[in-house]
Amino acid sequence: MPYTVDVSFSTFRANMVDLDSEEVKKARASRDYLVEQIKALAAHDDTFPRLANYYKPFGSFARSTKVRPLDDIDLLLVCNAKGTTACYSSGYTYWLRVDEVTQDRKPYLDDYGYLNSTKILNKLKSSLASVGNYRKAEIKRNGVAVVLSLSSYPWVFDIVPAFPIGDGQGNTDYFLIPNGAGEWQRTDPRRDQELVTAANQQHSGRLLPLIRLIKYWNSYRWSPPTISSYYLETMLLTGMRYSPAITSVKAGIPEAFSILTSAVLTSCPDPKGLGENLDVGLEWDTRQKVSQSAREMASIATNALYSENQGDHKTAISAWSQVFPNFPAYG
Repeated sequence: MPYTVDVSFSTFRANMVDLDSEEVKKARASRDYLVEQIKALAAHDDTFPRLANYYKPFGSFARSTKVRPLDDIDLLLVCNAKGTTACYSSGYTYWLRVDEVTQDRKPYLDDYGYLNSTKILNKLKSSLASVGNYRKAEIKRNGVAVVLSLSSYPWVFDIVPAFPIGDGQGNTDYFLIPNGAGEWQRTDPRRDQELVTAANQQHSGRLLPLIRLIKYWNSYRWSPPTISSYYLETMLLTGMRYSPAITSVKAGIPEAFSILTSAVLTSCPDPKGLGENLDVGLEWDTRQKVSQSAREMASIATNALYSENQGDHKTAISAWSQVFPNFPAYG
């Protein structure tokens, strides 16, 4: 059993928090293979939405902020948007007008000549039954993705059809994805990746493992409630941009909890600038409970670092076990 804080953290991260490197390789390969299978389906079905020549990984797995277990892998299935026009509706809702009605778009039009995102999701769901090792496919509860389960993997794939929208200069400005009501909403995983990469570099590569530790705490902490993983990640990334570079992963834990203490009590804009605030609908009681818990964790983590600095690893490890469930015991 571990007798030092560093060994305890290494054991804890390797066994409870960070994804296994071999599993990550297998998961990436399975994602790439699935995309090739979907491309093959599209090539033999004239009514399948025409695909672009690339896809976009997104979500916590793509950003390397996913914690165990690896239960889902997200990808944008990018469709060919030639002959379509994005039209603003209201709020954060968009319509996708079809200017060129082709065989692969005709089945998904509404009465006004716009692409219906729910119809496209249903087509994707039915077509996926032809994928090898198919077990089940269903529309995600929020109506923005098809969740595909394959018998050969323990994780599922969240597949989101997306149309790239140009900026008028030959580049993609953003992507339109289903909004759960037949229409479309904006997103852009490239902006999320740029944010997390820049922040992680600012902290010499120590921020990603720190975020994973706080995500683990959020999922398994002693007293609920929990908050959404992406919301939590965004608060940490935003706050840590204004913090001095952390000297070690564990040294950044009190700062991360201090950021969460105040950030959860205020509004949290979409970091991409494309959607509504991430905290919309979060009850004040939940905010207060998370804030109070984070404040307590910041204090305990500070004491743990002090004990370790004094050479008292037993007390430090005991303190860390109050922060993180399943943290290795001393001795």
